[in-house]
Amino acid sequence: MNTTRDPAPAWRDPIRTLAIVLVVLVLWGATTAVAAKLITGADVKDGSLTGKDIKNGSLAREDLKSDVQNALTIRVTGGLPTKSFSKSNDSVKNTKDGVTFGPYADGGAAGGSLCTSSMNGQPFGDVDHLAYVARYTANGDTGGVGVPYLRVFLANNTHDAIFSPNTQAPDPDTEEGPFHTWVATAGSWRYDDDPGIGPDSPFKTIRNAHSGQKISKICVSTGFSAGTNLSALMLSLEINSKGYGFGL
Repeated sequence: MNTTRDPAPAWRDPIRTLAIVLVVLVLWGATTAVAAKLITGADVKDGSLTGKDIKNGSLAREDLKSDVQNALTIRVTGGLPTKSFSKSNDSVKNTKDGVTFGPYADGGAAGGSLCTSSMNGQPFGDVDHLAYVARYTANGDTGGVGVPYLRVFLANNTHDAIFSPNTQAPDPDTEEGPFHTWVATAGSWRYDDDPGIGPDSPFKTIRNAHSGQKISKICVSTGFSAGTNLSALMLSLEINSKGYGFGL
C-alpha cells in the first residue's frame, strides 16, 4: 500500500493563507487608491474636457457659478411679444425693471400672463427645471392667494399642470413685497386643477403621469385669484438649462 500522503490544501497552510490574504489586500488597496484618484479634478488637464464629454442634461444651471449663470442668461428686451415670449393682454409689459403685471383693481376677476413658446412641441417629460424670480403686492394681505403662479399647458392647451406657491407644504413662501425665487420643479403641482380643489403632488409624479403630452406653452400668471390693486414684477425665468432675464 502506498502510504504517501497528498500535500495539505493551501487553505490549511496558515503561512500560505496569510500570504494570499496580504496580496489581495495590497492589490485591493492599490485599486481603490487609483479609483479614488481618478475621480478628483487634479488629474484632469485644463481644456481637455469638451462638451461631448458631458452628457446632455447632466448639468443644471444651479451647478454653475452665479457669474457663469448670468453670462448664459438670455436678455429679453424691448416690448412684448418677442420671438419666444407673448402676453395675454396689455396689462403685462416688459419695463426697465422687468415684466410687470397689473395693477388689477379686482385681482379675483382680472389678470394677465407672460407665456413662452421655447418648449412648444416637446413632451412634458423633457421638463427638468423651471424657476422664476418675482414679487407681488396688493392692498391688504391676500393670504398668499394673489401670488404669481406657473403653468405648463399641454395637448394644444386642452390640459395644464400648475405650480402655485401658496399651496406648497409645509411652509409656503408667499410674503407680499420682497422678491422670491420659486423653483417650481422642486415643489408640488396639480393637473387640470387651477382652482386648487384637489391635493398637490410632487412635480415628478405629475410629469411622469403625463410625460408624453406635448407642450403648447409655459406661462407665469398673476391675477384671477385674489387681491385689490394686485400687481407683480418678474425679473427672470429659467427653463431647463436656459435662463431669461427681463428689462429694457
